[in-house]
Amino acid sequence: MPYKKILLGYDGSQPSKKALEKAVELAKRLEAQLHIVGVIKPFEFAAIDYIPPEEIEKYEEEELKKEEIILKEAIEFAKKKGIEVITKVMEGEPAEELMTYADENGCDLIIVGKRGKGGFKRLLLGSTAGNLVKYANQSVLVVK
Repeated sequence: MPYKKILLGYDGSQPSKKALEKAVELAKRLEAQLHIVGVIKPFEFAAIDYIPPEEIEKYEEEELKKEEIILKEAIEFAKKKGIEVITKVMEGEPAEELMTYADENGCDLIIVGKRGKGGFKRLLLGSTAGNLVKYANQSVLVVK
């Protein structure tokens, strides 16, 4: 069964750039629709900290702007290869947001890089890739 809607989780890291290349190649070959989603993590603070709402709002605005710039690079790469994309920035835990997006938009393949910009390296897969492989309803391609 050929894939018709491909979702790429993209964060601008080197592994996600490799995943972008693979996603564009597959979308072109399969004549599939390509969705590219960036996920920003919500503001985290300890329960005892008081952070003024303006600080949280400023942080979220800055993160959103950064993510839009990262996605713009991906859009331009895909366009140069003749692929139009649908993009979205989401907020939350990356694997959960990507799975939700894939389910809600009928994506049948999720592509991610082996590791992204997350914290310390995992032994086999990054936490996002690992969670997608374990829990996603769709096929998952992890690009090395």
